Amino acid sequence: MKNNNQNYDSFEAAFEELKQIVQNLEDIDDVSIDEMLKSYEMGMSAYSFCMEKLEDTQKKIKIIDSNFE
Repeated sequence: MKNNNQNYDSFEAAFEELKQIVQNLEDIDDVSIDEMLKSYEMGMSAYSFCMEKLEDTQKKIKIIDSNFE
């Protein structure tokens, strides 16, 4: 799933936003369905960015490892 609606400077920035979204959703008792949907969409965007960065990093590590075998 690639949804780059948000531009993040780094994995850490996207991950922090994702953590904040989850915390906000857990802490809010009275939230509209539209707000929940918007938060979910933002969270999925941050999640997708993080997963892409992790997959890219894993590929780079495999390339580096293969050079030392």
